[in-house]
Parts: sequence; structure tokens; C-alpha cells
Amino acid sequence: MNLVNRFRIKKGYSHAPKYSKDIMLDTTYHPHVYPFAKHLAQMFDCEYVIDFGCGTASKLVTLSPPFKIIGIDMGENIRFCQKSYPTHSWIECNLEEPEHLAFPEELLKKAILVCADVIEHLRNPLPLLQKLKNFLDYSPVCILTTPERDLVRGANDLGPPANPHHVREWNMSELHNLLSFVGFNIEFMGLTASDTKSLKKNTIIAILGKNADNVSKQQDSAPDNFSIVAIMAVYNEADIIIPTIEKLVNEGILIYVIDNWSADGTYELVRNMVGKGVIGLERFPSSGPTPYYEWAKILGRKEELARELDADWFTHFDADEVRKAPWQGMRLKDAIWKVDQLGYNAIDFTVVEFHPTNENFEPGSDFERTFLYWEFSRKPGNFVQIKAWKNCGVPVLLSESGGHEAVFEGRRVYPYKFLLKHYPIRGQSHGEKKVFRERKARYFVDELVAGWHTHYNSVRKKYCFLRDPSELQFWDESSFYKEFLVERLSGIGILQESKSTIKRLIDDFIEYLSKIEILRELMVTIRKVRFRLAKRLFYKMDTD
Repeated sequence: MNLVNRFRIKKGYSHAPKYSKDIMLDTTYHPHVYPFAKHLAQMFDCEYVIDFGCGTASKLVTLSPPFKIIGIDMGENIRFCQKSYPTHSWIECNLEEPEHLAFPEELLKKAILVCADVIEHLRNPLPLLQKLKNFLDYSPVCILTTPERDLVRGANDLGPPANPHHVREWNMSELHNLLSFVGFNIEFMGLTASDTKSLKKNTIIAILGKNADNVSKQQDSAPDNFSIVAIMAVYNEADIIIPTIEKLVNEGILIYVIDNWSADGTYELVRNMVGKGVIGLERFPSSGPTPYYEWAKILGRKEELARELDADWFTHFDADEVRKAPWQGMRLKDAIWKVDQLGYNAIDFTVVEFHPTNENFEPGSDFERTFLYWEFSRKPGNFVQIKAWKNCGVPVLLSESGGHEAVFEGRRVYPYKFLLKHYPIRGQSHGEKKVFRERKARYFVDELVAGWHTHYNSVRKKYCFLRDPSELQFWDESSFYKEFLVERLSGIGILQESKSTIKRLIDDFIEYLSKIEILRELMVTIRKVRFRLAKRLFYKMDTD
């Protein structure tokens, strides 16, 4: 078999003739990989992190404690690790020939595997890949990264790699073919930041699942009798309630609506949807409208409904949300079914905030198509959004956390977050009405004292709810799922992403100031020229 077919690289690509290892790699490379590994190790309840090709291990050792570290490399790298970090376990192994590398099954069951920027250094990566595949009979997950050749070198690059330490490089499609050829259970594949300096997404990251989890893929679609109910509280959401309900129905989700005595026709609109995906509708409290927005009582009613309604799963839902599976194109119902079959009973969400940039939204239209500028939510409370749970027959508490997480005995949260697209403000007039009249004026004092409802604290009169598009990202679903893989699945890198945006804005502002400075200098020059001309003219007139 020739090299093209063997390593799934395009025809005409030239491989480097020999391997040259790099030593003492810059620790700024792939900055999110090891924090992501730590996150997954926690979510999978692991005790060990095994790093294949650990280099000088400067990022690896930051994971201990709480995890036990096992680093694998050879030559000067492994000697450096043994000398610098003698309390950890270091194994010298030529990763070109890892056949004799072995670990006890019980250790592997409690270990996450990492292979970060290694395979591009190997003349033949297949033995290492097969070894990783074998270990995944027991280990829950492996994180594998390598540079994305087309992004780093250009789509027309035919090798050999410009980096003298690399034997060959793959693009994403080729790597997917290679990993599929080896037989990996590829859970996710996308891009991650290559370094902290630019945060450019030029590195492929593949999340390889346990081999046994391939069994769950035998039935991708949830059975008809698998039911999920979104328990949705609403107040004056007539502008979006019908599209929200229709989107949930398309995702295979049923809806129970608690209307907090809306005054804009929301209740009447929902009533027309009963039997069309809406399985229940009530006004709360039943005694009539109250002057306050009593969120704790509404959450308490949701807890009651989760005990009363007959469903396999529930989700705590708001009318201004869209929920998405972590696998692009998969229905929410089918994704939750997959999580259920893997033995998990709760799901966390990453929040993406969509902002209005103009007043073009037409009430009742598809708000997903109108609001296309977004940013990751950086509100502390939004980093925990465990808002979907299995009906396990035990009480579920929402009110203790203000609705941020469903708490119950025996909870097992799925390691990868789903997506929550949030559309809280739909324009300047809507923002003023919602924030100042429907929220701040109605907050219950006891809940304010408890520290709830802080997300609009910085919003004052004359606040501009319309955002500048240049401060935000433009939504493209395919690009988002690929380029923000780590951020959306774990939350890792979101704050750094915002710092990158801030840095860009600061750089733009500095450039703007420099242009002002150039303009100022030009004006000074013009004044000097005008003064000299006037002086000469005055001198000429005086001599005449």
C-alpha cells in the first residue's frame, strides 16, 4: 500500500524522508487542550491522565493534583521530565514502536488519554493509533490533535512540511478518513486554538470515544414512545412564542406552558397550539396576577410538574431559547436519547447570546433568521446550565439554584455540553419594555436579597440595547460547530475568546487613535504652511 492510501493523504503529497523530534516545545501551543483534558477527566470521574508524546510536560503537570500523571516520550524529553518532575510517572517509549506499551485494565478505566501534536512527527503513526484504539476498549476518551495542513500551509500545499520536525501533515478530511480506517469511535472533530498569541484555530482536535460506545450508534433515532417535555414559563412573549413552540416540535419535544398572566396575547396564542405539540397550558398563580415576578414560586411549580407529568425526560425552558444537540444536524430528541442510552441522566448547556443590531425584527417571524450576531455568555451563572434531566422517579430541585441547575440524587451529567441559543432582547423598544417595566419593576425583594436577578444590574435608563456588529461574531452554524468545538462542549476558552475580542477592539481603537494623531499632525503642518504663506503675503504687501 502506498503512503497516500496508507495514511489517507491526498495524491501528490510529499512526505519528509525522516523523523526529527523537537525538544522543549513552546508551552503556548494548543492552550485549551490540557484544560479540556482536565474537564473531561473530571466529567468521566477519572484518576489518571496518560499523555502520549508528553514532550517536556509543562502543561501536563498542571493537571496534578488532582490527577495522577503518566507521561510517555523518549530521549531528552523524558529525561527532562524525570529530572524536573520526579514525583510523577514517566515511561520511555519510542512511539514508532509502542507494541510493548501496556497498562492494567483497571487503570485504563480511570484514565483519559491525550495525544497532542504527536502523529505529525512519526514516520508511521499507525502502530500508535492502533495502540490508542486498543486502550479505548477500557478508557472513556482520547483527545488527539494535529495541525490542520490546509489552514497552516494552504489548500494547495503538497509537502513536505515546512516544519522540519514534521514528517507529514493532514487536513481535517484526511485525518477523519485515517481515524475511521483505524476504527475509532469519532465522537467529535473540529478545531482548537494553536497558540495563545494569536488564538487562531489552526489545529485539528478529535475526541475519540470508548469503543463500546459505538453500540449506542446502532439506533440513531429515538423510538416514538420516548418522550421529552419542555416545561416553559412565559410572560409577554407574544413576539416569539409561536416560532419557539414550532422549533421545539420540530426537535421532537413536547411543551407544557406556565403563563405568568401575560398581557400581550401570549396565553391566547399558546391556547391555539394545544394539541399541536403543547400538551398543557395554565396560568400561574391560579388565583390571578400578582404585582411581582416571583421566580422561586414559578420554579417550584416546575418541580411539581416534573413529578406529575408522564415523560422520560424534562427540560427547564424559557420562551427566548433554542436548544441544539452537540452533533450538528441531529434532532434534540435523538441526542437526548443517545445520552440516555449511554447511562447519563442530566445535560448541561453552553449559552450563546444573540443580540439585536437593528430594529428589523418582525414579531412572530423566525427570530433565528433575524438575529445573527452572537457572543458566548460570560455571566458567571451561565457556566452551569444543567437544565435537562431524566425522570428517575426522585424529587428534582430547581429553585435552590435559581433555575440554573436541576439537582437530584444520583445525578450523572453528560460530559459534553449541549447548546443553548439565547435571544433575550429583540430590539431597543423591546429591551426597554422587558428590562425596566416587566423585570426590574416586578422583581420580588426577597429574591433580590438572595442575590438573584443580577444580570440587568448594569442596565440603566437610556441604555442602548442595539449592539455594534463589529463587536460580535456572525452566526454560521457549520463554522461554529467546527471552530468552537472545545468552547461549546466544555466552556473552556470562552473567557479567553472574549479577551481576544477585547484585544482586537483595543487594537482597533489604538489604530483609530493613531489615525487621529496622524490627522492632528497633518493639521499642525497645514497651519504652519498657512502661517508661512500668510507671512510671505504680508511681507510682500508691506514691501509694495
